[in-house]
Amino acid sequence: MPVFKDHKVNINHLLGFIPEALIAHLSATTRVDHYTKVLHGKKMFYLLMYGILENDRLSQRTLEDSFN
Repeated sequence: MPVFKDHKVNINHLLGFIPEALIAHLSATTRVDHYTKVLHGKKMFYLLMYGILENDRLSQRTLEDSFN
């Protein structure tokens, strides 16, 4: 898989390609919000996208370091 080190992507620009209706539909069909009261599926999706773009190697530890 090629790595584009010099190619900068703004998270807001990237998320602009994903319709809000699609995220809401995925959240409803997977029932990800069924047991949660604070961190809903939409926010979780945005946080994961941010983690993917900010870290070279994605793992639970790097995600934790990014968000704490």
